[in-house]
Order: sequence, then structure tokens, then C-alpha cells
Amino acid sequence: MRGYLESARVGKTSVGLTEAEIKAGFDALAAKFIASEWHPTYLHRAVGPRGFLEEQEGRFRLREVLLVGLTLDDIQRIHDEMLTSLQDAFEQRLAAIRRLEEACGSPEEDIQGRSRLVKAYLANLTGNSGEVFEVVSFALLREYFRSFGFSLRRFSTTQANDGGIDFVAGEAIYQVSVDPSRQKLRRDLRKAPGTKRVVVRPTVTDELLQLRTSDVLETIDLRDLLAHFLAWLLARDERSQRATHLQEVLCVALEEFRREMQAESA
Repeated sequence: MRGYLESARVGKTSVGLTEAEIKAGFDALAAKFIASEWHPTYLHRAVGPRGFLEEQEGRFRLREVLLVGLTLDDIQRIHDEMLTSLQDAFEQRLAAIRRLEEACGSPEEDIQGRSRLVKAYLANLTGNSGEVFEVVSFALLREYFRSFGFSLRRFSTTQANDGGIDFVAGEAIYQVSVDPSRQKLRRDLRKAPGTKRVVVRPTVTDELLQLRTSDVLETIDLRDLLAHFLAWLLARDERSQRATHLQEVLCVALEEFRREMQAESA
């Protein structure tokens, strides 16, 4: 996008950037915000009619159809918003780690304080919402199933090219997203064909229910996470008057956020 803007402002048509030039720009941003290693799949998955880039003679540029009706000021604003989003996501993750560290060190009888924090993270779908929703929903579901002797694992991170597998439990995979679009839903349902899955979303739409196949065992939405899974753990802690279960939820979420940081800096 930066290359397009630079060419357009001097009245030229952008010829695009080479992969090496794009990698250099990625590395510069990563050094500031995400400390992530470059992978060629980041670029090549975005090329084609379903992506936002087109390739010609080894150079990549924004697809012209996506720019129709946009002024240079519009494109500059999108560019600036993307940079702000990266910075905000980085700062929000650091803030989440600090807040969880404090909560994990609070008195064990502070059951309601822990419950409020879990609710706040699940319900706040602004900013770096995808990562927060995935991490906290995993921590909550993991503790719930652990209480019954079952395991739920999260091997990847939100930045990993994991083929749409977010959590793994027994014979099923869990696919988690805050993206409500039909396109995202269809992409998820095409992944890991023949595998049983549970779809986790803030909201389960009519579209999702209509697109359910025999491979989709269940859907879980925000209401389920709060009214069933969190409520069950909260009731057990209140009965024992110790924040045993909710403490585990927060500590697991803390470790997952830390793992996100380590994965990006590896």
C-alpha cells in the first residue's frame, strides 16, 4: 500500500514491489510491534481473486478492483489505520499480561473479581479481539473440561498457519473466530475435511446454523461461554469459597498470552 501511495502521489502507476522489498517492510514493522519472522505464505496466500494482491513479473501490487472509488486520502487513511491497529494490538497484549499477572496474585477469596475479568475479556470485541477471544475462551473451556477429566489443547498461536485448527480435544477440533462473515465461515468449514469440529464464535448466526454439516458437532457462542461454562466454574468456586477454577482460567490465559509473545520473537 505504501508503494502504491508513493507512485500515485507523483502521478505514476505502481509497478508493485518485489518479495524482497515486501519482506523488508514486514521486518521493519515486526521490529516495532510483533517481532514475528517472515514467511513467504503471508504474501502468496494474499495473491489471486480471493486475495488483495496481484502478481506480474515477480512484482506484487494491490488488485485494481479493490481501489475503485477510493481517493488517495482514503487509501492513506486505511494505511494509517492499519499501522495504528498493529500498535494497539501490541500494547493491548502487554496490558492484558500485566492485568492477568495482577489478578493471578490477588487473594484466593476474590472470586467475583476474577469472574468480572473473564467476562470483560470475552465481551470486549474491540481492538485485538481475535487473539483475546481465542485465548480466554480456550482458558475457560480447558478448565471446564479438565474438571471432568478431559483435555483440551492449544498447540498453535493466533499468528500461526495452522490450517484452521485452534484447539484440539479428543476426536474434534475447535475453530475460533470473531469474524462473522460468510466467507470466513465457509473457509473454516472447508478446512480439515472429514474431521469433526466445534465452531466457537461471539455470535452464532442463522447462516452458521444453516451451513452446519454432519462434521460440525456443536456451536458455542458468547452466551454459552458466560451463562454455562463460566457460570459452572463460578458456582463451584463460590461453593468452596476459593477461586480455584477461576484462578486456573486466568493463569492459563496468562501463559497463552506469554506464549504468543515468545512465538513471535522466536
